[in-house]
Amino acid sequence: MPLGPLGVTAVLAALDWGAWDWATDSNHTTVGLIAGLLLAPIAVAFVWSLLRVLVALARAGLQRLGAERSLSSVAALAAPASDGPFDIEAQGDRIAA
Repeated sequence: MPLGPLGVTAVLAALDWGAWDWATDSNHTTVGLIAGLLLAPIAVAFVWSLLRVLVALARAGLQRLGAERSLSSVAALAAPASDGPFDIEAQGDRIAA
């Protein structure tokens, strides 16, 4: 799962937002301008990383659901169809001792 890029972009977005907020509050216009211009591409990268994580989670969930469904169908095929306990005399088979 691509959690690394999501964490990196989240940290970059938080740092850039903090730098922009600090620069606008303390009249550092150049730093504020640079941080403001960089905020849009970092936000796009963060959203892209978040979408990748969500798609990976959905894919893992669907694979797990498919695996459980295939296991239950195999178990249903392997299970005997009788409602009661197994009766060896009714089967007519002999078991060697």
